[in-house]
Amino acid sequence: MTLTPATLGEAPGGRAPGAPYAPHYDDFYGEPRDIWARARDVFLHGNGLPGRWQQRDRFVILEAGFGLGQNFLATWLSWRDDPARCDELIFISVEQHPLQAVDLAAAHAGKTGPAAELAARLQAAWPPLTPGWHLLDFDEAGLPAGGSGRRPRVRLMLGLGDVNRLLPALLAQADAFYLDGFAPDRNPAMWDERLLTRLNRLAAPEATLACWTHTPAIRGALAAAGFELAIMPDAEGHREALSGLHAPRHVPSPPAGGLWRAPAPRHRHAVVIGAGLAGASAALALCEAGWRVTLLDRESGPAQATSGNPGGLFHSIVHGEDGVHARAHRAAVLALWQKAGNWLASGQVRGQPDGLLRLDPKTDEATARATLRRLGLPKAHVTWLTAEEAAQRCGVPVPSGGWWFAQAGWLHPAGLAQAMLEAAATGFPGALTVKFGVEAAAMQRDEPTGQWQAMSATGAALAQAPTLVLANALGAPTLLGTLPDELAVAVPPLSAVRGQITALPLPAGLPQAPIAGSGYALALDEHTLLCGATSQHHDADPTVREADHRHNLQQARRLGLSGLPSEEDDVDGLDGRVGWRAVTPDRLPVVGALPWAPARLAHVPHLRADQVRQIARQRDDAGGLYLIAGLGSRGIAWSVLAGRLLAHWVTGAPCPVEADLRDALDPARFLARAARGAAAQAPDSSS
Repeated sequence: MTLTPATLGEAPGGRAPGAPYAPHYDDFYGEPRDIWARARDVFLHGNGLPGRWQQRDRFVILEAGFGLGQNFLATWLSWRDDPARCDELIFISVEQHPLQAVDLAAAHAGKTGPAAELAARLQAAWPPLTPGWHLLDFDEAGLPAGGSGRRPRVRLMLGLGDVNRLLPALLAQADAFYLDGFAPDRNPAMWDERLLTRLNRLAAPEATLACWTHTPAIRGALAAAGFELAIMPDAEGHREALSGLHAPRHVPSPPAGGLWRAPAPRHRHAVVIGAGLAGASAALALCEAGWRVTLLDRESGPAQATSGNPGGLFHSIVHGEDGVHARAHRAAVLALWQKAGNWLASGQVRGQPDGLLRLDPKTDEATARATLRRLGLPKAHVTWLTAEEAAQRCGVPVPSGGWWFAQAGWLHPAGLAQAMLEAAATGFPGALTVKFGVEAAAMQRDEPTGQWQAMSATGAALAQAPTLVLANALGAPTLLGTLPDELAVAVPPLSAVRGQITALPLPAGLPQAPIAGSGYALALDEHTLLCGATSQHHDADPTVREADHRHNLQQARRLGLSGLPSEEDDVDGLDGRVGWRAVTPDRLPVVGALPWAPARLAHVPHLRADQVRQIARQRDDAGGLYLIAGLGSRGIAWSVLAGRLLAHWVTGAPCPVEADLRDALDPARFLARAARGAAAQAPDSSS
């Protein structure tokens, strides 16, 4: 899915001078004096806003056609001005031709007062124009807390790409729809009848819609989606404006692994076991969603296991097909970059987030540039550097060209985990309880109360809640093994991969930027070089080994670094650290509700075990059992997105990635693959 950014210009022939014009569609975004009026009179009024979001925890709006962002800004401003506002406003919007940052700023140049402030905040958060979903969070700490005591916030979930590909892959329940966009005769894809009919799947109970125009085909498609429609009588200047109420004749039950309804407020409490990057991110995301979290860890502080390394890399990957792995890694890195930017800028988290070189000796310049053109990835995110360009950028005579990722670098993992926990504690007072130095040895469910309990080795309950999240990496399978047969779940395959890193005096102040390839090298500070890391299966040795130091140094030399200890030098005095990564067979994390064990699934009638979203899960309307693990060697990169995805599973919030990416990280994917494999090997009964 490639992107072509929009361009702003003047309409030919002197038509409507000063009006923002889109040459791609030969149409206007709207007259400057009319855009805000349309947002207010059509979209807000047509959806009964602000009244419908009042006294609610969360309100979700889905817009087709972000354009200049005027509807979002007008809605955000109305929400801010409403003292009875909902705690969280989630605004989902899709745009196939997004504006470049400079054009967005130009489009908002005439704004004054509060509108100008919000426009400036949007511009500051504007992401690189890569395909897929981008989550932009706007904290409103200056507003008074709502009735629930939560800090108000706005989340813009911006989908860049073809609406006919993004909306069918969206998992969300929208309370209101804004159907905007260019005129149907200029942009028919936005008004595709099949797309409009499918809005039924995305509509929350009693959802409403507003549309600035309509045709018989549009009305028919919306009626087929279950909307009762009416012409808006008082949308001044918009005689074709349409409003609707979702009142379908039939509402199907959600599939076992699909989007789950939000638990009642009394059940919004989770126990999270493990305070590494996975657990800290899960805790923060749940607190942001208005939940209470009790976080347990056996260590004396956060990120003391593998997450305790002094530094680690984060960067996207480029693949010619831009498949699941590439898209998921890109989404994860951009989520981290957006979330951690302020922490890095303030020094709360140590790191170097302004670019990374990934060497690729198997790719030549022509192939690389052709790949970037075909994928439509912007230079603001990734570009190809020749060996000479890369050497100049990094200050190291690298042996080949490679990919330069702008939203990449390194950071301190324990500092990131600590920043997440501090953000949860200070941003949502009373929501987070942390208990260090306690080890969960078993788990059980108290059936009379429906509470999941984490138990000590002596049988004492350490904590309990309707929802239990395992974020303790390689410790999760052991805990899950303590469940009785009637609660048994399928444990995803997690293997321990040993890794040793090496730290030594920095040679001649280099490299100027982190370099990765078969290994990696980065400057932790002006005195220390960090390089690594080994990758050893079936190796439980905790000692720092000389042979592994030599391996890491050899990898660093292959990246082009010089001035390192030679193969003959003594390396016993070098610093090092050993840890074990939890890795899945497909090298993707596992995030979501745990599926029933095969023995339990065998008793489910008409089960489609080959379909990941049809597999029964260990959860109900009160809570459930969830896993966030397998972040592997990319724990820093995965952390923020994995936490958000976990919160989506638990709270019913919109999914932060496309459905196929969610499925690719689903703990039930291994069961589904096994079922498909068994079906493929079964004899054909028809022959």
